[in-house]
Amino acid sequence: MSDDLLDLAQAIAGRASEPEAIESFVTHERDFQVKVYEGEVESLASAEPRGAGVRVVKDTNVGFAFTTDLSSDGVDALVSAARDNATHATPDDAVALAEPTDQPPERIAGLLDDAQSSVAPEDKVAFAVELEHATRAADPRIRNVEEAVYSDSISHIAIANSAGLAGSYKRSDAWCYSVAIAEEDGDTQIGFEFDLARGIASLDPGAVGLRAAERGLGVLGAKKIPSARMPVVFDPYTAGQFLGVLGSALTGEAVQKGRSLFAGRIGEEVAASNLTLVDDGRAEGAPGSAPWDAEGVPTQRTEVIKNGILRSFLYDIVSARREGRRSTGNASRSGFKSAPGPSPSNLALDPTGAGREEVLRRAGRALLVQDFHGVHSGANSVTGDFSVGATGYLLEDGEPTQAVKEVTIAAPMLDILRGIEAVADDRRWLPFGGSFGGATTLIADMTVAGG
Repeated sequence: MSDDLLDLAQAIAGRASEPEAIESFVTHERDFQVKVYEGEVESLASAEPRGAGVRVVKDTNVGFAFTTDLSSDGVDALVSAARDNATHATPDDAVALAEPTDQPPERIAGLLDDAQSSVAPEDKVAFAVELEHATRAADPRIRNVEEAVYSDSISHIAIANSAGLAGSYKRSDAWCYSVAIAEEDGDTQIGFEFDLARGIASLDPGAVGLRAAERGLGVLGAKKIPSARMPVVFDPYTAGQFLGVLGSALTGEAVQKGRSLFAGRIGEEVAASNLTLVDDGRAEGAPGSAPWDAEGVPTQRTEVIKNGILRSFLYDIVSARREGRRSTGNASRSGFKSAPGPSPSNLALDPTGAGREEVLRRAGRALLVQDFHGVHSGANSVTGDFSVGATGYLLEDGEPTQAVKEVTIAAPMLDILRGIEAVADDRRWLPFGGSFGGATTLIADMTVAGG
């Protein structure tokens, strides 16, 4: 079967002249998004970006350039620009391109929903209309729907380099979200819910709309609670956000640049002894899965923390070579317009063997956190400080008794990790700023500052 995109990537890589090396990363996407308000299309956009990013490595210098002009003249200009940029780059002995493997990486089942490409735009619009309607119809106290959005993307990705590495794959992604505004007796609360899948057929607008409404309705009448030290439970959404903060501190590059609270802690106990944190670039159904990373290195399962002990960081080729290691397959790009850099693929805590209801019962009297506020300013992956606003519920004997708002929860991140007593089996993947698998998570003790 012909693969025009891979042929193009190989042709670009084949322009290398000794002693340089060339890597070509080529993508072709079909993107769609529709936003609905009061049953009408508020905005609709579709795009078909296609382009190439090229890295030229000469000695210890690397230059990067990209283009959307994939004509012969456009490719000539692209390679020339990357060569020129290499002459101005800071030398780095760790710079290298991926070597081809003896066998190509195994395919990952389910990356592409074959039916997604035939879904008509009007069916996507109808989905978004139904999503908004389901949110509004859930309860008379839903006064408005701030956003009801459906989006999808079908991508074809190819990579090749002058060392002989070459590969391509296709993937589809579909997602939706709704933001409900609930109001009662002068109190207004917001409920956000989303879902993601490989295709529209696996998304349920009615269920997403209902959950968005319920999340807003559930915290109507929320109050402050007295300040205390108490157990805290992160729901899957907030647990995923917490992992997102941790993830930025777990790359080899972050450690090497002194931007990680985990620097110098390999082999140390950094979490509870029942805790294992895994980055798995091949996790089935996860949004960050791919057969190989953004440099062409096969993806893998990496145990970052095993039974509480910090075992590994996440590396691309450059950060790995700086420590005499091999890449863990964690190079990432935001598209053909960016050069690769290290990042988690699909980061999640392994379940500890309990379901959500059991974890909540075990919590006893605790704060169940549904939403964080101020994560960007209150969570610092360098110092390990974690102090954020929270909305949720006060639990008594594991049952919600009072909606809670305007409280701050705080503890050092290492204390949070060491205090995790249970991780439920209700994992869901959050695609915001990466791919993080959150699950209901019980922390033994945090400071809750209220009224």
